[in-house]
Parts: sequence; structure tokens; C-alpha cells
Amino acid sequence: MSIGFFEKIGCGALICKNDEYSTILEANSEFYKMIGYTKEEMKTLHQNRFSELVVDDLSEILEKVNQAVDSKKRLDYEYRIKNKDNKIMWIHDVAVYDEEENVFYVVIMDITYREENLERIYNILEKDLLSNLLNRRALEKKIKEQMKENKSSQALIIIDLDNFKILNDTLGHQEGDRVISFVGLKLKEIFKNNETLGRLGGDEFAIYLEDISKKDLENYAKKLVKQLEVTIEDIKIHSTIGIAFDKKGIYSFEELYKLSDTALYSLKKNDNKGKYLISVS
Repeated sequence: MSIGFFEKIGCGALICKNDEYSTILEANSEFYKMIGYTKEEMKTLHQNRFSELVVDDLSEILEKVNQAVDSKKRLDYEYRIKNKDNKIMWIHDVAVYDEEENVFYVVIMDITYREENLERIYNILEKDLLSNLLNRRALEKKIKEQMKENKSSQALIIIDLDNFKILNDTLGHQEGDRVISFVGLKLKEIFKNNETLGRLGGDEFAIYLEDISKKDLENYAKKLVKQLEVTIEDIKIHSTIGIAFDKKGIYSFEELYKLSDTALYSLKKNDNKGKYLISVS
């Protein structure tokens, strides 16, 4: 490789051994600028081992490398590394194997900006903009993922805001939007570290909880009834809450949803608005 091209290329360029550490034999100044280490620091602190910078599963990356070598194809891969300041960076790695020298000629590009933008877009698609909670699709997906790992008790809480339609019809949707935002903030306050909070749509919200007791559920329900109550120009908004409590953690999302929705409907049917009901299974 021409030394002039090696230095002038606008991204990181390396020559690495085909070993388990991807030991760096040579690298351009752009590479060292990218990672924040000097050439001497890489040698002293990391023994020139590129693998020392990698955050993701090395075994998976090495498998990709071996496949590229065996098939004599170019390696084209994206993964994360950590720079000197412990900042996580996404890189796009393109490498060509030289069988005679048993080395890889590598070009790496910093694509962190792209991944950050994709994450922002992902968050927008996953979030309900008014409540700043998960939207229905994202909430259901997250609950189902958690259920795969759950081995303990679980519960699904469904909240319905009473008199919300009257508020919208009387004072307009702007006041209704303010109430939705208020409820989103309150739910985040009550369930501080729980990210499985969502708006099902309209005036309905849901919370999924794991490893919880019936007593804790009752405490949450009482707190919700009290703290989600708000009066706007003589229109009183309060919450009716249906809860499905699965002691053994064996129910599916659909089954939990049906149980909590049935509990909610039972309260509404008997005009027990502003109350909660726990269905235990």
C-alpha cells in the first residue's frame, strides 16, 4: 500500500495480523485520531491489539473474520469500539485478506452519527408524543420480550380516564392533550425505574410489572387512583383501573390483557368509576 495514500485517506486505515487480537502492524494518523490514543500509547497500553478496543462480542466478530478468510471474500462489518475517553463508537469495518502475508488491509469509518440518528428515529417511532410513553405497538412488543425472560409473578395494569370524552367535547382537544401529558408525567413519577409504561390509545394507559406481590399492586393502585385525579373547570377526571395479577408468571400478554380489561369493564359496568379491581390468577 502506498504510504502517501495510507496517510491521505480520510478514514482509519490499518494493516493487521490475522491473529486472535488483530494485532496492528501499521496504522495511519487518522486511525489514531479516531481512537484518541497515540501510536506509542496503543503499543504500551494495549500491545497494539485492536481487539482491546472492541466492545461487542469478539467471538462473533472472529467468526465473521474466519468466514471471510475461508471464502476469500471481503470482510464488511459494523460493530462498536471504545476510544481513549471511553466513548462508544460505531464503526464500519471493510477488510481484505492477503493470504501470502497473512494480514488484513483494513479501512474503518466512524458511523456513530448514523447510529445515533437511527436511534432518535427509532425512539420517535416507539414513543407516543403526547404522553412521552411507549405507544401501543412498542409497549406490546416490549412486554412480550420481557415475558420470555420472566420466571416470577407478573401483572398488567390498565387505566381508563373517566370523563375524558366530556372534557374533550366541552373544553376542546387541547385540554385533553394536557391531561394526557399530565398522566404520562405522573406514571413516570410513580413507576420511577420502570420503562414498560405505555399509552394504549385515547384515554387508556398500561403498565407491566414483574416480580411483584398483590400487596404492592394494591399500593400502586391506590396511589394511581389518588394521583391521577384532576379537576379542570368543574370536570373531574379520575381513573378506573383493571389489574391482572399472575402469581406464577405463566400467562401470555393476550391472556393478561383480557383479564385486566375484563376487570376494568366490570367496574365500568357496575358504575364503580374511580376504583380499582385486581383479578388474581
